[in-house]
Amino acid sequence: MSRIHRHHSSKTKKTFSWKKFSIWIVITASIVSGILLWRNFFVSHSQWVPAPGGIFTESTIGSLRNFNPLAPETTLFDRDLHALIFAGLLRHNPLTGQIEDNLATFRVSENRKEYHLTLKSSARFSNGDPVTLDDILFTFEKVIQNPNFSNKVLRDAFEYIGIDVVDQQTVKFILPEPNIYFPGLLTTPILHAKSFTGALIEEITDPNFPANKHPIGAGPYVLNNIVPDSNGIFRVFLGRNKYFFRGKPLIPQLVFYVYSSVEQLEAEHTWTTMFSHMSARETDLFEPTLFGEYTRREYVLPRFVSTFFNLDRPSVKNTYLRQALQMAIDKDRILSREIGWNRIDSIFFFEGVEDWQEPGYAEARQLLRDHGYRVPSNGDVRYFDSKPVSLKMITSIAPPVYSRFAQNIVRTWQTELQIDVQLDVLDPIEFQKALKTRDYDIVLFGQNFSGNLDSLSTWHSSQSGELNLSNLTNPEVDFLIDEVRFSDSRSDLFSLNQELGEIVPVIVLATPQYNLLVDHNLLGFSKNFGKIRRHAERFEEIDKWHFSKERAWDWPENESKTLGFFKWIVNGKNEKN
Repeated sequence: MSRIHRHHSSKTKKTFSWKKFSIWIVITASIVSGILLWRNFFVSHSQWVPAPGGIFTESTIGSLRNFNPLAPETTLFDRDLHALIFAGLLRHNPLTGQIEDNLATFRVSENRKEYHLTLKSSARFSNGDPVTLDDILFTFEKVIQNPNFSNKVLRDAFEYIGIDVVDQQTVKFILPEPNIYFPGLLTTPILHAKSFTGALIEEITDPNFPANKHPIGAGPYVLNNIVPDSNGIFRVFLGRNKYFFRGKPLIPQLVFYVYSSVEQLEAEHTWTTMFSHMSARETDLFEPTLFGEYTRREYVLPRFVSTFFNLDRPSVKNTYLRQALQMAIDKDRILSREIGWNRIDSIFFFEGVEDWQEPGYAEARQLLRDHGYRVPSNGDVRYFDSKPVSLKMITSIAPPVYSRFAQNIVRTWQTELQIDVQLDVLDPIEFQKALKTRDYDIVLFGQNFSGNLDSLSTWHSSQSGELNLSNLTNPEVDFLIDEVRFSDSRSDLFSLNQELGEIVPVIVLATPQYNLLVDHNLLGFSKNFGKIRRHAERFEEIDKWHFSKERAWDWPENESKTLGFFKWIVNGKNEKN
């Protein structure tokens, strides 16, 4: 029998090496430990900072009329967009309440009549063009100071202001006399001069002019698109201005959903980041439908509703009559019936001047008796010459709350003082005509100083027949106004308030309460929402708004992080640098 020979493989059997395994364990542990140490080093030498990204959306009520910020007739929503697309040489900081540098830095001469504005090298328009002196001169000289410029308020404000070029980056504004409120005028948006090359003054503010359909400004955002929907809603898309002088905004895109009415917004709204331009009453009804996802932010503006006496009319020339009429108004009772109004007693409430006026019907009647009036048993209040007191009061049908205020006041005067008051509630056209001709003894109306930091100007004699609805001409008042403008003295402002309180050209009633509903996820907004002067100022620091955060190195740029890392380890991980 043959043998079968089997040949076995001569391969060496592999054995497990604990030594190599241990080396790999040590290497892996060292890498992981190093990563963890580096991470801890980063955490201890970093801080949370806002992260870019996201889309800001807003539901609002309004319409579009003109993208040119210097146009005389613009809507609230227009002005919102102006604040985002354009920028002025200076800005009003809503947090501090001060006028500060913006596209330019400024300094004031010792005599306070000259303001030197020096453009920042970083100031650029959204198309990349630098903001130059040509743009400044175009905005203020060629447009605003043009005799045919249609915005009378702006034109009058700069009528006597001289403008000189100092050097390639600096321009000087020369005032006829010191005015502490002048810097507020330099927040006026700067136009891109090249966009209006060859344009007539009438074309510059024409909403259909090409430059106003595709605006170029130096603000944080640029207009991208407008998309109308079939139901009347339209959306406005803005993208960030990559040349914005304070750095690119953190939120790259803004989308506004614009509705024609509150009812349409309530019925068709999406869950946007913010809801704006709703009255307090409307907000009260709408907010519960949002299930607590939004924070309500309340604010007031330099606006108020008042009854103004036409001091040119014989029927209200008697100071004691005006004082009695003021004493016979119970503001708290009137306002208790209206949502969204705050009582005020001082014309200068926004400047921090407080006052208090207590109602007193018996005191008002006694004041009339003591100063030539008599109140017979039949209730007629008459002058000492037996001519009856009969007053004509007017107000507008819009907004409806004006007529409700007026009816309450008239009813009180008739009941408590037995004074005959004829109240005319006029449509807007007739009301404006009556204002212009001063066809009233008393007018109940609102005054808005959102665009005018110089609220004192209303009471100056130069504004009689214009902003001064009382036609007040008083040398002492004029003197105090000039003193406040010159010195910014709080004591002079209080003296002015006291003088006007004694003259009683007006009875201030209330200021409206405004509201915003803001998504909890929006960060950075609460830090810059201070004492704003206009609705659009809520966007003043929108370039810092954000939706998320990230960690960033808090380490000197000129020092090595690697060396710092080893030093940190050697020193027991306690040294920051």
